Parts: sequence; C-alpha cells; structure tokens
Amino acid sequence: MGLTATGVGMIDCARHDMKLPNGVGDLQKGEQYINMDYIMCSALLIFAMSMINISYDIACQWHKRLWTWMETMPEWLCPPHESSLIQFFMPKFHIQAHVNKCRKNFSFNWSRYMG
Repeated sequence: MGLTATGVGMIDCARHDMKLPNGVGDLQKGEQYINMDYIMCSALLIFAMSMINISYDIACQWHKRLWTWMETMPEWLCPPHESSLIQFFMPKFHIQAHVNKCRKNFSFNWSRYMG
C-alpha cells in the first residue's frame, strides 16, 4: 500500500518479440482498463495496419467497451479502428481458466490468419 506502481502493462510484437515504442506503462492498484487502453493506443499510433491481433488475458471483458472508452481519450491518441480488422484473443495458457464461451470466441485455434 502506498505504492505508486503495482505492476507493468506492456504491448509487444509477438512476431518479432519486440516491445513497441510507448508500449510500456505502470499500473496502479491492479490492472485497470484505462491504463491498458492508454498503453495500447500509444503503442499503435505509429502503425498503419489493416489487421491487428490483440492477445490479452482478459480480452473477453476488455474488448466489450474498449471503443466506448476510447471516445473519452484525446482524438490524436485513438487508432483508426474503423479501417482495420482488429481481433481479440486470449493466450493459450490463460484461456483454460475461462468459461467455454470465452474459449470458443477468443481462442487462436478457431481464427483465420493465425498459425
């Protein structure tokens, strides 16, 4: 208690195993959506991609209101999600702790363009 940062959130390129610029940030009092929203947007600002695959332990919950929360952030910080295919997944190790609906909807195993 009384700690400024209690964890770290990070965005990296899984294909190249590289941490993205502006893709690391402190978390306070656990993992709060707003922290991860800001870290993700900051990291994705430099990219112009037609497809983005996001793997996150709580993707099943986080994705639900992500774009609504983005509307409260500065416009320059939000990636253009209308022109991109953005898919949400959960890491294979972590997905086993979720219910069947999550396993079905957020599994890498059932998704196109994954390998």
